[in-house]
Amino acid sequence: MIALAPLAVSPEHQKQGIGKRLMQEGLKRCQNLGYSLVLLIGHPEYYPKFGFKPARPLGLELKQFAVPDDVFMVCELQEGALVRIQGELIYPEVFL
Repeated sequence: MIALAPLAVSPEHQKQGIGKRLMQEGLKRCQNLGYSLVLLIGHPEYYPKFGFKPARPLGLELKQFAVPDDVFMVCELQEGALVRIQGELIYPEVFL
């Protein structure tokens, strides 16, 4: 499991497909490194198009940050990975 963050594109460069390409490359690299799940905190209308869905209903938790359920998301890179894992994501100190 890995957390993918942060992802940002300068406002003057948005709506040009840069964010999409960054996400595709990030997910590809995570998969190539052997990660089965990717977690993130992100916009609930943007990330589902990359396969992300709310993580809490699937047995994952995030208590470090007070975020709504729909912004804490997970993407399964290996089919069946979500049935093998439950627990709490704890971000490293660098994110605090």
